[in-house]
Amino acid sequence: MTKPPIFAHGVFNYTTNAKAGNLWNTPATFNIEVVGILMDWLEKEGGVHENEQRSIKKAQLLYDAIDQSNNFYSTPVKNKSLRSRMNVPFNIKGGDQKLTEKFLIESWDLGIVGLRTLTPFGVGDYLRASLYNGITIKDTEKLSEFMIKFQKEN
Repeated sequence: MTKPPIFAHGVFNYTTNAKAGNLWNTPATFNIEVVGILMDWLEKEGGVHENEQRSIKKAQLLYDAIDQSNNFYSTPVKNKSLRSRMNVPFNIKGGDQKLTEKFLIESWDLGIVGLRTLTPFGVGDYLRASLYNGITIKDTEKLSEFMIKFQKEN
């Protein structure tokens, strides 16, 4: 019998766990359960392809609002092929603090939250719209429509 490669020892070696009846090391059952719930939800929502199409549409809604704003909004990622579908960073009038605070207050009043990101390094120069799978196209349309309306009013 040959030895498994060194990187396959311990918790990363499912053969070892299977031969030991899963008693060699208890797998992370909570993580496995969460992944199972997510996979069920993903399948119910149309699978990976449909979720990818929704992600593309959601990101496009926000990047269109940014790109068509005549520099009222800007994003640090100019190369469109490198833009994230999950996290869309943007600022308002080059980082204008008064307009940014007004934007955040008005968006909060509409139930649009989580745009200001606090990191271990403090508050960044950009707001960030996170478009994870739980965010619907309708949610994203609400933000996009608000952004366009806010730009027109300011």
